[in-house]
Amino acid sequence: MEVEEKAESLPERKPERRANPRHVVDEDAVLLLLNHSFSIPCHIVELSLGGCRLRIGERFLAGILVRVEVTFKVNGIAFRFSGVTEWTEDEHLTGIRFVNMTSRRREELAEVLCEVEADNVAKAAKQAAESLAAEKRAAEERVQEKTSTEQAESQVRQQTEVPAIAEQPKPALQLVESQPAGLPLAPPIKRERRAQSRHEVDTSATILLIKIGSQVRGRILDLSLGGCRIRTDEAFPVGIYTRVEVEFRLEGLPFRLGGVIQAVHDRDRLNVGIRFLDMSDRKRSQVEQLIDEIEEVRAKRQLEELGDPGESTLMTKA
Repeated sequence: MEVEEKAESLPERKPERRANPRHVVDEDAVLLLLNHSFSIPCHIVELSLGGCRLRIGERFLAGILVRVEVTFKVNGIAFRFSGVTEWTEDEHLTGIRFVNMTSRRREELAEVLCEVEADNVAKAAKQAAESLAAEKRAAEERVQEKTSTEQAESQVRQQTEVPAIAEQPKPALQLVESQPAGLPLAPPIKRERRAQSRHEVDTSATILLIKIGSQVRGRILDLSLGGCRIRTDEAFPVGIYTRVEVEFRLEGLPFRLGGVIQAVHDRDRLNVGIRFLDMSDRKRSQVEQLIDEIEEVRAKRQLEELGDPGESTLMTKA
């Protein structure tokens, strides 16, 4: 009987593979070896009108052209088909060709396969849409990051270049010429080059390099509303236009301000100029208040120096 079935199946095997498209499924199944009355739990991974592909959890060594029955359920409809094994692969995959299928069961299977194909098409379309949306989001994030970086660099360039263009030495010279003899000269023109005056401070600080996630420690040398200058404990590892955050504590108040590297001075790369960016109104108010306190302390010290007894005696004699 097996020889006759083999002779009958050989001419049909190749045409059925070509005529019946396979559909991806994911369902549990049971494979019954008729000659041995032995059942094997397995899994259907492909299904067509002509047969199916099964994945078996254990080694399958029954060979080919073995009479079997396959029982499974797809979309809630149970099927049980007779067939023969056509091939095995990696000892865990086997191909089954259905035989002796009635017209009614064939029509039922064809209807179910149409539903499976529609589901597979819908899933593929959904996955493609999700993949396209993910790629679009990634592209938008890259564009936003690039735009943000360009805006930060542009802002730094404007803040550093505009004061240099606005520098006007001529009024300062006129002021010097109009001053009476014996009076001190006007303040240096360097003070006009900065939008905010800088105030000397001396406190520890930490520069946080956002992109690479590292820290550089040092001490703040001067501070203004627009930025600060820090002398680092070691050579500064990055160049200008790098986004950073500065952490420090002054007069008992903690600060964490965002900015960019504006300049790296000295051959040893130990003096770093930082321009503050995107400062909130609350933080700006705190920095202004802190600078006012620093200026008040400095003015008080100057008054104390002017009130020195020795200097007062000289002024009395004069």
